[in-house]
Amino acid sequence: MEDIQEEHDVFTLIDHSDPAYGKVVLVDWMLGNSCSYACSYCPKSLHDGSIKWQNIDDILSLYHQLQRHYVDERGKVVWLQFTGGEPTMHPRIMDLLRRASEHDFKVSLISNASRTLRFWEKINGCLNNIILTYHSEFAELDHFISVAKMMVDRISVQINVTMHPQSFNETLDAARALRAALPAATISLKPLRQEFGSDLYDYTDDQLRVLSKGLPTTRKPTGETPRSVMRTTTQSGKNETLRANEFILRGVNRWKGYKCNIGLESLRVKGNGIVHRGVCGVGGVLGNLGEEIHLPSEAIRCTRDHCSCLADILTRKEL
Repeated sequence: MEDIQEEHDVFTLIDHSDPAYGKVVLVDWMLGNSCSYACSYCPKSLHDGSIKWQNIDDILSLYHQLQRHYVDERGKVVWLQFTGGEPTMHPRIMDLLRRASEHDFKVSLISNASRTLRFWEKINGCLNNIILTYHSEFAELDHFISVAKMMVDRISVQINVTMHPQSFNETLDAARALRAALPAATISLKPLRQEFGSDLYDYTDDQLRVLSKGLPTTRKPTGETPRSVMRTTTQSGKNETLRANEFILRGVNRWKGYKCNIGLESLRVKGNGIVHRGVCGVGGVLGNLGEEIHLPSEAIRCTRDHCSCLADILTRKEL
């Protein structure tokens, strides 16, 4: 694949295509690691239930800190993005969503859509956005479509289809069925990284081309999202707009030494309660859930060789 960041013309700026996204603080919040699935490509630490669900009082304490630091003092918009494990399995998930609304926070879930239709009917009105991941090893296509249809005309529905090279064609067929059934959903073919690290699985050139091209949107999506595409600028002044996956597929997700806005536009709450600026962990521990967190006021220099998390990639960076 073509590498757009050639040595003589590196990126000097990666910024939001729409400045409004720069005002959003996206909090990637792992509530625990219990999951209804155990996918072969997913590390056990993301589904084996070894981390208990977080205490609701500790969670609400951080709500108040986010309100004060980002909203009251900096005029930002806090957008909570709950993950797991499977976040809908948290025993107090309804309470967490309702209390977030009291702070005027926006809320997303990253879910496998495996809960019952009755459950989704109950929480539908509490969400501003939903990211549903289609895992072909376990997902029931008809149920998955029914869940997405319940929300797609009210809020933005993003569907990530995990594309394992060994079942690529069968999963691509499922993705096309999703596309046909849900014209207003945004559907992304998600490349998989070994052990969720920086190295992609061994895709063929044809598979990489399919992943890069993606599936066309057949109808304008409904609702808002916490992030969008990024606009790059090179030393020669060349500009290009890229999706998060494209940085990974082209191998240009390398920004060591850049000034990065993680911590100003993002936050990461791990399942064990440790809080970082971003999923990458650059900048070290800011504190622990249930305590006062030292929330950042300035950007930080990147120290990582690769930027592998989509949430971290979709954050402003400057050389």
